[in-house]
Amino acid sequence: MTELLPRLRITRRSGKVRVLAAPGAVLDVEGGAFYQGEDGTVDIHALGSSVLDVRCPAGTDLTISTGSGNIEVNGDAGSVKVITKSGSLKIERATAVTARGASGRVEVGACAGECHVVFVSGNVHIGNAGRAVVATVSGNIEVGAVDDAEVKTVSGKVTIGARGGGRLAARAISGSVSVSVPVGSRPETRVKTVSGRVRCETEQGHDGEIKAASVSGAISITCR
Repeated sequence: MTELLPRLRITRRSGKVRVLAAPGAVLDVEGGAFYQGEDGTVDIHALGSSVLDVRCPAGTDLTISTGSGNIEVNGDAGSVKVITKSGSLKIERATAVTARGASGRVEVGACAGECHVVFVSGNVHIGNAGRAVVATVSGNIEVGAVDDAEVKTVSGKVTIGARGGGRLAARAISGSVSVSVPVGSRPETRVKTVSGRVRCETEQGHDGEIKAASVSGAISITCR
């Protein structure tokens, strides 16, 4: 019988948070204190150290809240929820990601399920995900490989690599939109730009759907 892992709820006002989710690890905290609540959730608070280091078993679900400071999650985490005002966020691997913040760079290596990122300003890079939902006001958005995606920015460049057969929607007010699909894919494409060139290498078909729009910027749909 598989042992259920408690969710970790990590909180600090300012300073770096670093988490390592490793197979066979036991919970260990440096630079903070922890206790388990009645609902089973483990609360972790920083105690003034410049870095809050947390080690936990692989697959652990995490909720991380900070005012300012960089957040780093290494290893194989479960679902990761992050709320921060300012600071960069880097997640190596997770089953699902939900991240909200005001400013800072976001990097997600691999997300098995949905990767949902909402930041006011800052570049967002997602290596691969089952589904990506990303929104920024200013900043470039790059998704390396994805099944489905809904991506939008006011000012910034959007680049998406589609695995093929899924549904993608990308929109930029001021910035270009680039989508690449596997060679031979024939998605249904709908593109619209007010001021910008359109380049589409694919034929119309039924291998998924791509919607791309930009007010001021080029749109390209290419094969790789």
